Amino acid sequence: MKWDAWKLNITIFCTIVGVLISLQIKNVSGDDLYIPLKEIHDYRLSIEAERKEIANLKEIIEVRKNSIKEYEKAIEEGGILEELMLEELKEKKIIAGFTDLEGPGIILILDDGTRELEEGEDPNNVLVHDMDILRLVNDLKIAGAEAISINGQRLLSHSEINCAGHTIRINNQFFAQPFVIKAIGNPKVLEAALVAPGSYGELLKQYGIYIKVDTSMNVQVPRYPEEIDFQYLKAHEEGD
Repeated sequence: MKWDAWKLNITIFCTIVGVLISLQIKNVSGDDLYIPLKEIHDYRLSIEAERKEIANLKEIIEVRKNSIKEYEKAIEEGGILEELMLEELKEKKIIAGFTDLEGPGIILILDDGTRELEEGEDPNNVLVHDMDILRLVNDLKIAGAEAISINGQRLLSHSEINCAGHTIRINNQFFAQPFVIKAIGNPKVLEAALVAPGSYGELLKQYGIYIKVDTSMNVQVPRYPEEIDFQYLKAHEEGD
């Protein structure tokens, strides 16, 4: 009887140890973490956008230093400071988006897909959404686009791109498909950003969205059509 009781205790002990080991292995291994490709793409875009912003700020600082040197040189040589300031104003208007521009770049046509849906498939898979346009615009910015417009609306830092029913609102104007995006920059680089394997544009094409990209040596991007009324910001004076 004692032998049987001892074997029973051993069996119970081994069973408990086995259960604990299996639970520990499960906790250590855990479930594999799945990260969607779109999320990885978004993270990459955010990182690249931050790097681009840092580079832009460094460039602005360098431009300001050069402007100060030019002013000082004009004063020393007795030149006309007014002409120098007017030329700088012209450059600032170009950068700010208040001048019609032209140059090499791409023309992108984006429209809803027309393929037949599979049984039970969500119709939104073949529709163009505001997030699709935003991601394509971000890809163009990262690729070095110097000016961008959508359906004739110049995109500035405060321009909004929002869904409004079956239309998309851009600069408080409403547009339906197709969406025509124009960008000035290196045509080949901009084109690759939209249609290269692994790009978001290629992903949309796989879903059935209509995408057509043409390069051109004379892309025209209009100026921002309205005045900007800043309600909160003001110039920072040194010493404040």
